[in-house]
Amino acid sequence: MNLGDQVVLTARRPDGLRDRQAASYRPTQWHSATRRQRWAVETMAVAPGDLVLEIGSGRGVAVSLVAERLTTGKIVAIDRSATMARLTSEHNERHIRAGRVEVLCTGFESAEFPADHLTKIFTVNVNLFWLDAATQQIDRMRSALKPDGELFVFGERPRSASTMANLAATERALQAHGFDTVRKIVPHGRERLLTCVIGTVAH
Repeated sequence: MNLGDQVVLTARRPDGLRDRQAASYRPTQWHSATRRQRWAVETMAVAPGDLVLEIGSGRGVAVSLVAERLTTGKIVAIDRSATMARLTSEHNERHIRAGRVEVLCTGFESAEFPADHLTKIFTVNVNLFWLDAATQQIDRMRSALKPDGELFVFGERPRSASTMANLAATERALQAHGFDTVRKIVPHGRERLLTCVIGTVAH
């Protein structure tokens, strides 16, 4: 991957941990992740050799859950916030050392990935797909995915007509750029929904 002027972040061991302790340090456990994060990773069915990209990594919890499932694979996490990118690195120190995680402080529009390279791309609560400006970026995502690669657009939204409208808009955007789509919706408490539009590169 050509990193250009992107910033690659390395993890720092939490203060007070010796080297031996750091080697077994597990800051993110399955049981401490939110239901939304667990559901997202389960929905993606990450395989040991997957090459994954998360757009907007936040604090890096989902990155950790994905990395736990990888052996020969790798997840690249990008976030335009330097603070979030740093937290992602700190939460994933062990996986970065093992070569399973790479963290970049950049927006997707500035990142560069080889064509037909990734098996999965995912986002959580990123509104990129509802904006007209997303057209070029969706094309770039499709180009970066391998044949039969998958794009997962996750959200946690209120039970409302606008939520369904956003889902429909996401589906239309992906279909217009060469994806076959399906949607998944799971109740999350009385007032919210967990949603996902899955786009598979169409042949």
